[in-house]
Amino acid sequence: MVIDDQTCMVEFALRTMSFYAHESCGWCIPCREGTDWLKKTLTRFHAGFGTRSDIDNIQYLAENMLGRTFCPLGDAAAMPTIAFVKKFRKEFEDHLNGMPCPFAREGVPQLTVV
Repeated sequence: MVIDDQTCMVEFALRTMSFYAHESCGWCIPCREGTDWLKKTLTRFHAGFGTRSDIDNIQYLAENMLGRTFCPLGDAAAMPTIAFVKKFRKEFEDHLNGMPCPFAREGVPQLTVV
């Protein structure tokens, strides 16, 4: 995947997690609940209602999914989420100050997750 430096990584993490939450079969609890909670937390965070503790909770939830699911989908959802927080933590922190998204650009529609 190629993205430019104008991409909101919080929104990208949310889009990624939305995909995995949708694809989860719901059989095992870590994947079913983990992807859903991560999606809800990232949605709230991206909308400007996040807290500083949410950043660590996102990483904690993702790390606790690793190796605890019946199929590799849980790991596939957890690994990029952990990387988003580790590599782009500053962008997550910027969201705490720039409600709702400091990277929003005029003419570019914002993400709507249902």
